Amino acid sequence: MLPPVSSPAPRSGGKRLVVRGLLAGLLRGEWEGGVRLTEAEAVARFGVSRTPVREALLELQGLGFVELRRNCGAIFLPFGPDELREVYAVRCLLEVEATRLAAGKIPPETLDSLLAVFTRIRESGGVDPDWEHDRTLHRIIAEAAGNKRLYAEIARYGDVVQTVREIVGGQDYGIHETTADEHLDILAALARFDAGRAADAMRKHLAQASDSAAEAVGRMRMMRARD
Repeated sequence: MLPPVSSPAPRSGGKRLVVRGLLAGLLRGEWEGGVRLTEAEAVARFGVSRTPVREALLELQGLGFVELRRNCGAIFLPFGPDELREVYAVRCLLEVEATRLAAGKIPPETLDSLLAVFTRIRESGGVDPDWEHDRTLHRIIAEAAGNKRLYAEIARYGDVVQTVREIVGGQDYGIHETTADEHLDILAALARFDAGRAADAMRKHLAQASDSAAEAVGRMRMMRARD
């Protein structure tokens, strides 16, 4: 059995709702750079109290999506396909290194389970509901790297990555089958304890993910501009 994907604690649910909702709006072009969002507007939009809104905006400021100004609220920073590629470039630096460090540290039975899962996805043309197995794979690798600071930094981008996955997954790209092949390449290298090949496979996987995400966001922005 694969370890379950960890769920946020109940007290963080409100913050996660706001973070994910604001990220989705940015990706879809609902807000442009320079647009102001007050706490009151966010409270009304997401049906939560001010505390999770403030926590969410602080998190998004730390990730470079908004700027908080005294007595003004949050100002959205410019965000589109180019900025999304920058996010994935940072993610690539972090996760490629984590993959290199994880080689030889993941139990063989865990690798076998993951190989079986992604083989089924590839062969059946099936999907990965809520990207559960994808998230499990990336989490296992990050944990196995054995560097708590690296793991924490990767985790900071968790909501960004999951929101992008859901948006891209809603487009007709055959994305689950493509990522299954890429994940199998990563796992095969890890099973051989080949740190260099595993890191290269992760780099290729995240480059493809970056291209798919940027293309999806670009298309949504174009469609919104025509409406």
